[in-house]
Amino acid sequence: RPARGDGEEREMSETVGARVLRIPPGVLSDNRPTERDKKEDALTLAELVRNRPELFYPTVIRDRKFISVRGLLKERLDAMKDRIACEQRLRQRMIGEIFRSEEGRYPEGKLEDLFDEKKASSARLKALEKDEAERDHALLEALKKLNVYTELFELVEGCGPALASRIIACIGIIHQFPTKAKFKAYLGVHCTSDGRFPRRRKGERANWNEELGRKAFFLLGDQFNRRPKSVWGQKLLEYKKKFREKHPEEVVNGKKRYTNGHILKMALWRTRTKFAEWLYVEWKRLEERESAVEKAA
Repeated sequence: RPARGDGEEREMSETVGARVLRIPPGVLSDNRPTERDKKEDALTLAELVRNRPELFYPTVIRDRKFISVRGLLKERLDAMKDRIACEQRLRQRMIGEIFRSEEGRYPEGKLEDLFDEKKASSARLKALEKDEAERDHALLEALKKLNVYTELFELVEGCGPALASRIIACIGIIHQFPTKAKFKAYLGVHCTSDGRFPRRRKGERANWNEELGRKAFFLLGDQFNRRPKSVWGQKLLEYKKKFREKHPEEVVNGKKRYTNGHILKMALWRTRTKFAEWLYVEWKRLEERESAVEKAA
């Protein structure tokens, strides 16, 4: 099966003495016969595991922990969306009540106060807030069981559980990425062959994980910018200085280039890319260490 799932297959396989093998989605895509549709992937997987077993890797106990984080993150995001939707309904209801009032007066300066009262008196919103808090706690507990979180992400200033869980859930198993280049491309922090920042363009395929990986890295870059005294905040300042020294003057050629905003954008992109490269190397190191411990046991 592709490298996605909820871990139930492994638990069932242990009961009957079988093994669960995984294959990165990209590897499956590269080895799918051109004349075969995705709907026939069950047949493709059967043929690959028979003819190309080296493309697969077994699901081990630590893989469950990553799968658990992915599932808990989804539950946490669903709970957050439900809470936000409830707040939006309360706000619209409050605005409607104001316009339908017999007095017909707008409570100038008190709109937010009225909204806070509405939220405080909503039993449904309180229940959703409690559910979201419980999901946050469960996700944090799952993260604490991962060495990649406690030894890498937790030490990065500005990268809290919310951002770390998105990146970890996006990546999952690090050895499904054979090179740094493919790792960066999947996260959307690479540069295209012509040196441009990757973005969705008509006629071009976006091969990065937009929802979890790229958005998380954009938010992480913003945290580095807000923390200039942190390790990665200092790296961001270094790149800003280098780019400004290389491009001391603004250039106008159809549109302005190398303005302060452009220099910041370039430095942020470089910092995110370097962070991804650092993460890849360190995560690989942790994975190799864990594999060695398992083999020794």
